[in-house]
Amino acid sequence: MRVTEGLLTDRYLVNYDKTSERKLKITTQLATNSSIQTLSDDVSGSLESIKLDSQIRRTKAYAKNAQNAQNFFDSSLKALDQVTTEFQNIMVAATNAGNAVISDSYPTIAQSIKNSLSSIVQNVSAKSGDRYLFGGTNYTAEPVTLDVNGKAVKSALDHSGQVKVRLSGNIKESLNIPGSELLDSGMFESINDVITSLEAGNPPTEAQKTALTSAYQKILDVQSLAGEKINRLENIKSVLSNQTDSYTDMLAKVQEIDIPKLSLELQQQDYLLQISSKLLSNYALSDSALNLI
Repeated sequence: MRVTEGLLTDRYLVNYDKTSERKLKITTQLATNSSIQTLSDDVSGSLESIKLDSQIRRTKAYAKNAQNAQNFFDSSLKALDQVTTEFQNIMVAATNAGNAVISDSYPTIAQSIKNSLSSIVQNVSAKSGDRYLFGGTNYTAEPVTLDVNGKAVKSALDHSGQVKVRLSGNIKESLNIPGSELLDSGMFESINDVITSLEAGNPPTEAQKTALTSAYQKILDVQSLAGEKINRLENIKSVLSNQTDSYTDMLAKVQEIDIPKLSLELQQQDYLLQISSKLLSNYALSDSALNLI
């Protein structure tokens, strides 16, 4: 068989290209710290990598949902803290108004309660972004407002809806406290009644003060529920974080590379490229032909 110089040159060029491709692949693996660059590198490993990467992305999305829900509950809880503080002030004022000695101060006490009520209304109708904290799934109207006389007027719309977010493949969690928990507590009715009595020159009745106490307890229950929700979300975030770390470790093991081995192989590929270059140069300068039998 006669092997021409051109044929040998072609073969060396083919080998040179293959060696260059191998060198590039090794360099990329070292740079990315991953043994898998394309599906053909390792079909089984690639499919496992795709699966793990998808799980990591999904788990991170769930964690983001949990964080958003926790942030919303944090804002709701801060608003409730203000509500309970002002409600306490109203209860103290209503109790003090029972003292006949200060009957001349009823208008002043009534105004003080209106000021506290205004703060309560402002917090119950507060927003987080474009969403009312206690508006349920209704984003078009405030849950409660003040009339011209400084008394509370509850919205006639339904604010009982729950906004839910997905925290796993089969778990959804609400991120809001339904407005009905506050609107149906009797808080606004009991405060309005006390204001009406004081403005009429009368001290709050025992029934009115009992109504205040009952409504206040309901608000405390709602506040406690919000605290439990935040703790639950914190636990869920912790679980999701651990899952993400676990999936990330598994992905790293699938894509793990042997740096010393690849570094040595990279040196070998460099050496082969140098030899091929020299041989190609020699053939290009040579006028003789090579015969193989």
